[in-house]
Amino acid sequence: MMGGYTRFGAVRFAGRGALLVSLCFVVLPSRVAAQTILKAERRIAFASGRGSLSVKAAQGGELYVLNREDKCVWLFDSGGSSRGHISSVGMGPADLLEPMDLAVDKFGSAIVADASGMIKIFDKSGKLSGSFPFKRPEQVSVLSDGRILVSGFPTTALIEVFDRNGHKVGQIGEPIVQDDNPFFNSVLNAGIIAVDDSDNIFYVFRFRTTPTVRRYTAAGVLLSEWTVKAPHLDDLVAQAKAKYAENKQAGQYGGVPLFTAASFDIGSRTLWLASLDTVFQVDDRGETTRFFRLRTPELRPVQARGLQIEGNTVRAASLMSGVYEIVLPK
Repeated sequence: MMGGYTRFGAVRFAGRGALLVSLCFVVLPSRVAAQTILKAERRIAFASGRGSLSVKAAQGGELYVLNREDKCVWLFDSGGSSRGHISSVGMGPADLLEPMDLAVDKFGSAIVADASGMIKIFDKSGKLSGSFPFKRPEQVSVLSDGRILVSGFPTTALIEVFDRNGHKVGQIGEPIVQDDNPFFNSVLNAGIIAVDDSDNIFYVFRFRTTPTVRRYTAAGVLLSEWTVKAPHLDDLVAQAKAKYAENKQAGQYGGVPLFTAASFDIGSRTLWLASLDTVFQVDDRGETTRFFRLRTPELRPVQARGLQIEGNTVRAASLMSGVYEIVLPK
């Protein structure tokens, strides 16, 4: 059970008294089909090639792609034609120095986590409409009411919650304690944030040597925790444990990421996770129902750093080669 308190607005939630609805161990049920290779139908969003970090869709169908090398957010219409970009290389307030992650709110604003120490908000026209500091932000997401969720290398909470003016209004999730070195422990608690259409928040631990997903309400109540088990994760878990032991011995930080992206599909009401070139679907009971290896049209691996699922369409952003659109089998 979670200890301590989660504070959100004027309400306090006692972690030990919070209702833990379910503890799910994700196993592969007998109905899971053999792993299938899926070839991309096409590469999309051509303006954003190498360095593509994240792909998100706005309510109107437009696509936003965060590119690390270009240091900007590329904008595309629903057909994939470029509409320009937000930000540019430079040192000004509206420039992105070390972009890490992207969220898009219901108004079409782009919210960018910049590892230089800022969260930057751009309106639909590309104008910087707000910003606030955050130490080493790695992940960002947004709730339906506009509150912004940020995570980096957690110490006191997994996620910090801010209003659009940058005022902290709460925090969600107690970090695990797996290492007595504070920064090692922070790395093990780094995670990916995904939000469903009911504002439930999924926190996917990236480096924890036990593959773990937690789900919280928007108020910070822990609903469930899943230990994800899938055959293709076995080798990565072994690598992660070996790297962790090596780093401890050498006094170095870092790790092997078990998960690289996450996305909630509203149509099927299921969470999708990416682990390098493999994506898999997790149902509302926490079971892995199917998983696929992603390939370019030339059959090269697509290692998904960003993921956006819409119906039977997967859009995967790859640091190596851009953004691909892949159709799932029915």
